[in-house]
Amino acid sequence: MEAIKETGRCLTELAHSLHIPFEFHPIGEKLEDIKPHMFNRRVGEALAVNAVNTLHRVPGNCLGNLLAMIRNQAPNIVTLVEQEASHNGPYFLGRFLEALHYYSAIFDSLDATFPPDSAQRAKVEQYIFAPEIRNIVACEGSERIERHERLEKWRKLMEGKGFKGVPLSANAVTQSKILLGLYSCDGYRLTEDKVACFWGGKIEPFLLLLHGDVESSSSSLCGVYIR
Repeated sequence: MEAIKETGRCLTELAHSLHIPFEFHPIGEKLEDIKPHMFNRRVGEALAVNAVNTLHRVPGNCLGNLLAMIRNQAPNIVTLVEQEASHNGPYFLGRFLEALHYYSAIFDSLDATFPPDSAQRAKVEQYIFAPEIRNIVACEGSERIERHERLEKWRKLMEGKGFKGVPLSANAVTQSKILLGLYSCDGYRLTEDKVACFWGGKIEPFLLLLHGDVESSSSSLCGVYIR
């Protein structure tokens, strides 16, 4: 919750510097427990939902209801960012091999970005990737929360709840390529796939952005950042 509040403080300062009216209302509930009234949405506001590396952690028996609730709010845009991997299989061996292949690509890309003795790299490996790998291969049942899925699974799930894919704008893709070009290494690439973008290494894509909407029309904007 503290990290979310810190995000709010940063956004508030940025909005103030740009003279943009801005309100930030953090929600401390689990995703599956979120209700529409928690959005503090005003009449006539547009709704944008940005789900970043989090929907894969929602229990399978709750995910459909969560997406249906979001769909019923008629958001103008929904963006989904997830790791492009299949770590939700029922068998240990399959998850182990998939994780081995996926994280090998991750570490290859780290090799192209950080020197082996980088303190920053060590923190990324220790606090982000190590817990993910341990959870994927060593946990079962409700303890296993890192349940990453590939694009086709997310696409089918989203379309089944009434969302439709829309192409990313040329400006958004161009900006992504410019940002990617700021890194003086060849360990990353950007690939487009109609309504999705992939960021990955030379061989294996490891992050996807899925972009969709539903029919709606409003003037002002209410944003929901799901983390």
